[in-house]
Amino acid sequence: MIILISAVIRIIYVLNTTVGQRQHDLGYATLLSDSTVNPGHLGYIEYIAKFRHLPDFDPFSVFSYYHPPLHHVIAAAAVDLAHAAGVNEPAVYEYIQLPTCIFGVLTVYVAFLILRELCDDENKILIPLSLIALHPGLIYMSGTVNNDMLAALMSFLCVYTTILWIKNEHALKYLISMALSIGFGLISKMNVAVLIFPMGTVMLIDLIKAIKEGKLSDRIRKYGLFAVISMPIGLSWSIRNLVLFGTKPGISSATPDSNQYLGSYPVSEIIGLPVRSSISFPFHSENAVYCHNAWSILFKTSLFGETFPEDITAPMLMLCRSAFILAIALAFICAVLSIVRPVILIRRGDSELGAFLLTGYVFVLVTYILFVLKYPYTCSCDFRYVPTALLYAAISLIPVSSIAPKAG
Repeated sequence: MIILISAVIRIIYVLNTTVGQRQHDLGYATLLSDSTVNPGHLGYIEYIAKFRHLPDFDPFSVFSYYHPPLHHVIAAAAVDLAHAAGVNEPAVYEYIQLPTCIFGVLTVYVAFLILRELCDDENKILIPLSLIALHPGLIYMSGTVNNDMLAALMSFLCVYTTILWIKNEHALKYLISMALSIGFGLISKMNVAVLIFPMGTVMLIDLIKAIKEGKLSDRIRKYGLFAVISMPIGLSWSIRNLVLFGTKPGISSATPDSNQYLGSYPVSEIIGLPVRSSISFPFHSENAVYCHNAWSILFKTSLFGETFPEDITAPMLMLCRSAFILAIALAFICAVLSIVRPVILIRRGDSELGAFLLTGYVFVLVTYILFVLKYPYTCSCDFRYVPTALLYAAISLIPVSSIAPKAG
């Protein structure tokens, strides 16, 4: 019922949200029949839809084209199919949200599979699942034009397949599933790469055990297969750009002249505790003058996107303030539990599962901080970069005593 409700909410949201509303780096499109190259995610999708190939120029030369293309190829296919079915422009671009909405529903379902795999009592996953199914940030992402929702789905799949691998005695089919998840995740969006760290941690633990047991050659074959599957897929976009255009992996960003620039503020203010002023008006403005605290922006965008309602009523403002405070309090509790509970798992003997959950959560937070510091702009602090943290928060709400041991 929770999954069904989450699906209905996302469908209603998408039906009431155009491709021009609450988007990130949208850009614009012209006509599928012209030869214009337009910027942004919308332009990127339009380019693939009308030219039927990936960019034949340096993707860093046009805004947003540097992103890996999996989402944009799928979205372009949806546009082409809708156009072939008789949908006229510009309405045809609304069909970009169809696969994104499906990705959003699938993300909730994969979260359910993860929680059910971990917990031996389905009644105890109702609250954790509801946190993901009804979270505003994930609902917003279900209607976006960009690749955030697909990246979240692939990140959740990385977690799910790794847990299956851990709990089922390192079965080869789950290792292959892990390789496919991280491979296709990396050509969805580069921030999926953060899952390499927890996945690599449990592989390293298994490798050390194999060395002690004299099974090193077996692990070399299996991990060699993992590399052969995951690396050609995951690195294909970066290698293509390096070979054809001499461009190295990375992202394009604004300049220090941007009103989003955070670099002129002290690091302690950027990644310190959320400021009191954020509570008085818990909505995000892109201008760093109004808010330059990463955590405040993270919670604001997770709850309300990038809305800035200047004419909000007093009762509604009070409700939003309360939601903001509640979100921070719940996040703090989940942060503590996300550290403590994996440690308990490790101490009781579930070292691989505990290490996977612990390193996963820690690396999500650490890479978020490093990303904000490397690209110090308010847009870098958005929730859409760390939806996997929400999954770890949900997992932390499962009682340790209910986390099921390995299969068999």
